[in-house]
Amino acid sequence: MVGDSVTLHTDITEVPRNSKIIWKFGDEIIARMNEADGNPSTYDGPGALFKERLKLDKQTGSLTITNIRTEHIGRYSVDIKSTDAKLKTFQVTVHDVVESVSVMKGDSVTLHTGVKVQGSDQIVWKYEDQVIPIAHLNGPDDAKWRNIHLKDQTRDLVIGIIRTNQTGVYTVEINAISMVLHRKYYIAVGGE
Repeated sequence: MVGDSVTLHTDITEVPRNSKIIWKFGDEIIARMNEADGNPSTYDGPGALFKERLKLDKQTGSLTITNIRTEHIGRYSVDIKSTDAKLKTFQVTVHDVVESVSVMKGDSVTLHTGVKVQGSDQIVWKYEDQVIPIAHLNGPDDAKWRNIHLKDQTRDLVIGIIRTNQTGVYTVEINAISMVLHRKYYIAVGGE
């Protein structure tokens, strides 16, 4: 969840003698430590993304990211270079807070993915934990979803002429090569 801390564990109880530990976010080095000097170093990363957010455990080499945000979603890897080399990767996801949207019956509302979708990305929109089938979005099969469509570039969910039976929790899951992103919305529809 946004604002939480997450620790990525190396699964070792003590950093081996004469070893080096290198942590990366994607291809960028964000932390490193030489066992010989015992002084861990952390880096701000691209665009100061990790400024004052990283802590490297001297004993285990585990990396903690504090006050995490959705921008920290992605692939992390740790390379432990010692007599037994070890490479471990992590896919970090961050759940955003619920965004509340209040609208009047008959209004139009757009729920944003917050990303520009690439060809291989998978987008799943749900209403009250039930998948909204894409087939329903492209045809009049289900009366409840006749007023809904997706924007081409972003796959934002657009609800036109909203009805009171469309009050509830909407979630979107975006599965991309480098990240998994979740967003949650609560729509309250008022009016008679």
